[in-house]
Amino acid sequence: MQKIRTYFFLLTTLIIVFLFYAHTLGYPWKHFDEQIIYNETVLPVPYSFSQLIEYLRHFGINNFFEASNPFYSSVSNLRCDPVNNFITLFVYLIFKKSYFLYHLLSLFLHLFNTALLFLIIKKISITFINNQNQFQSLRLLLTSILTLMWSLHPANIESILFACNWSAILTYSLCTILIFYFVNFGLENNKINPVVKFITVFILSLIPLFNSEYSVTLAPVIFFYLLTNTIYRTKNINQSLYSTFVETLPLLISLGLFIIFFLSSPTKSNLHLTNSLYLHETIQRFFWLSPQIFFHLIKLIFFPLNLSIDQTAMVSFSKTLFSSYSIFCSTLFLTIIIILLLSLFFCKKKIFYLMFSTLFYFSITISPFLHILSPSYCIASERYLYFPMFMLMFGISHFVFYLISRITHKQIIILTIASIFLLIPLSIKSYTRTLDWENSVSLFTSALNTAPNNLFKAIRYEFLGSILLDYYKDEESQQTGKNYINKSINLLEEYIKEQKAIDKQFGNSIPEVIKSYGLDPKTLQAKAAYLLAFTKIGLLKDSDLAFKIIDKYLSNLQITDTQILDLYLGLLFARKSYDKVETILKHALEKKLSPTLLVIYSELYKAKYNDYKSAEESLKKSFKYFPYDLQTLSGLKRFYLETNKAREFAYYSYLLGIRMHSLESLYNAYNIYTKLNDKEMIEKSLKNIELIENNSI
Repeated sequence: MQKIRTYFFLLTTLIIVFLFYAHTLGYPWKHFDEQIIYNETVLPVPYSFSQLIEYLRHFGINNFFEASNPFYSSVSNLRCDPVNNFITLFVYLIFKKSYFLYHLLSLFLHLFNTALLFLIIKKISITFINNQNQFQSLRLLLTSILTLMWSLHPANIESILFACNWSAILTYSLCTILIFYFVNFGLENNKINPVVKFITVFILSLIPLFNSEYSVTLAPVIFFYLLTNTIYRTKNINQSLYSTFVETLPLLISLGLFIIFFLSSPTKSNLHLTNSLYLHETIQRFFWLSPQIFFHLIKLIFFPLNLSIDQTAMVSFSKTLFSSYSIFCSTLFLTIIIILLLSLFFCKKKIFYLMFSTLFYFSITISPFLHILSPSYCIASERYLYFPMFMLMFGISHFVFYLISRITHKQIIILTIASIFLLIPLSIKSYTRTLDWENSVSLFTSALNTAPNNLFKAIRYEFLGSILLDYYKDEESQQTGKNYINKSINLLEEYIKEQKAIDKQFGNSIPEVIKSYGLDPKTLQAKAAYLLAFTKIGLLKDSDLAFKIIDKYLSNLQITDTQILDLYLGLLFARKSYDKVETILKHALEKKLSPTLLVIYSELYKAKYNDYKSAEESLKKSFKYFPYDLQTLSGLKRFYLETNKAREFAYYSYLLGIRMHSLESLYNAYNIYTKLNDKEMIEKSLKNIELIENNSI
């Protein structure tokens, strides 16, 4: 009977979640980061299993990816997740470009995590209420409500409806499996063969680390969960430390391997250790920047009012190091750290054990998104809260069921009713948020309506205008699109004036860490000027005007953002300002590894020095780290055409052809291989030509 009740409440919870999100399964691609899939920006979509094997053979899975957004910050992150690349290629092979299947996958994974959270909370309830039959229906109902508060939380909408986020949810699903295992069995399960258990836990913890680096928090979460629980039960610290260490050894080894991989590869640049002001900025980042981000995310969890894909723009930062707001945030942040330390030290006592359980798991899982471990290009995002809120609900459940064990049946009913009334407004807000994601226009309109400043209003007007002009050909849409573009231009001009005034007022007192993130008034003027120049090039096709707009803001600023430099260096190249191009490139490459910069440097070697050997080395270096990058492949193909190296030209034509499904490049490869009488490559070229033609029908 107990199992039937449990299954009934679990199934009911899952049905509610599914029905809540069912209408979103048909939502089409957004003209947002989802282009990573439908435009094959980072990885290609294989047309067949044999083509997938070709990708693995020629490009491999050790592909680096530069994550950045100049309007979010000037920070760029170099990412390499080999397991993620491997899994993604297989998912692309199966799903192709069906948005329905990607939405279905995300929803399925979310339902899976919902089920695990329900079972975890149920297990927590049993630990505090020894009699499993006592108030069972009420306890299961409250378990469902707590689970739904997480599963239907408004801040989780982005995680589930953002088609590119399926990989992150998959990572967290693997994490929740391990959390479920240790919560249910912990140190008590001696039935499983130790070797089998060790290998299973090791693999299940290693996969998410190389699928998404944010899972670095899994090992400490499980370690301290087992440690505090054991200390609380046995009161023996030394024995608890030893048994916890032995039990979590596979987790700790997998984490150690990941750290070695991270620090031995170019991804270590994410730590920004090369910056001479690193220590000074790190102190400011930890004690000043991170607390303000933390407070913003806390508000987003408990008061999810302003939701936007541009959540990073909504984080408030003080203009000076010492202000009432920054002091409040820093005090709150440090207070929580002190409470955690005290709770760990005194976790033998129930109240401290409960405080630790409620705060620690959330604080640890949210730490990678607070810029504590390293700077990140994105200041804040709703999808960052998916796993931290899971662990927050995990912690809150300890307090809730401890409270239930101490109150009467009538009081439990009142608590349950109160929880339902809290769930209802959350669900309504979540549902209205799902409507924002219905299509590109609704998504960018919602971002426009919540934009906190003229820069982000201009960005969203520009996006909306471009969508209307490109995809809606009726006269009204075309005129509205042009009006939006003109509004964007006007807002950018206003924003530049605003930032000049702010710089005049606060310029000398702006914290160094804000300058390092490119959020100071001078750098924001340059970014606005870039968007203004980019917009006017698209509208007026006037590169001279664009150069005049952007040059006065960028010539004396050391901006290294690839997106901005791509435009600026292109304009400088057109004017043959090679010395300035070289100065900027040298400075930028000292700070980051980027395919765009390496390809431009290759062009500079040829144009300024006629140095084709160095040009080739620059392109080869880019191919080593960014084998799937289209700029790199196109640059190599073009280089070997210019240098009359037939076999190399054929090879990179073939790679470019299979990478972007280009018949032109494959025919180039086929023609050269025919002259070289390379039967194997002739056959492969023809096979891929046929494959592309069949998939184009």
